[in-house]
Amino acid sequence: MKTVLIIGANGKVSIEATKIFLENTTYNVDLFLRNAHRIPDYRSNRITVYEGDAKNEQDIVKALDKVDVVFASLSGSMDAEATAIVNAMAQKNVSRLIFIAAPGIYDELPDKFNQFNKEQFGNKLLKYCKAADIIEASNLDYTIIRPAWFTFKNETDYEVTQKGEQFKGTEVSRKSVANLAVKIAKNPSLHSKENIGVNKPNTDGDKPAWM
Repeated sequence: MKTVLIIGANGKVSIEATKIFLENTTYNVDLFLRNAHRIPDYRSNRITVYEGDAKNEQDIVKALDKVDVVFASLSGSMDAEATAIVNAMAQKNVSRLIFIAAPGIYDELPDKFNQFNKEQFGNKLLKYCKAADIIEASNLDYTIIRPAWFTFKNETDYEVTQKGEQFKGTEVSRKSVANLAVKIAKNPSLHSKENIGVNKPNTDGDKPAWM
């Protein structure tokens, strides 16, 4: 039985992914976060919880035993977290990483949406970009996902763009990104060594529709 480690397990995308892993796969699901009390009660004997700091390489190393794939959805010190994850995975010979970044880290959004995105994210975009650079420079078998702005819609509806292409759309559901992550985990060659944008089709605009 395969095992996925979800780093940043209390995040909303991570919670969606955990539910899908439990419902649609036989994977064991290891959850890594700073405070275990923040995790929902999944009522599953396939869950193992690790408390730790995603910036601390040795905390991550302790959670990587028998892990086949790592899914990371984090915020904050993204560059430091990416460094710790890359180094810990290398130390434990775990290669498959699915990492959630942010839209607009390469100014790849259409002009007006790009400006809006910059105003909202501010300097955080630089940390997301540096994190992506760190992962791309590693020897890991990575997929970096740059999602559009998140919605809570109960739908799986998305399209993909590659790094270097102009981003499409302004929004995507958390469930869509979680479903894509699980799909990649189950099919590790899917989007291998790719840095992809993910959006809901036909949501182009200057900013997300609800803003």
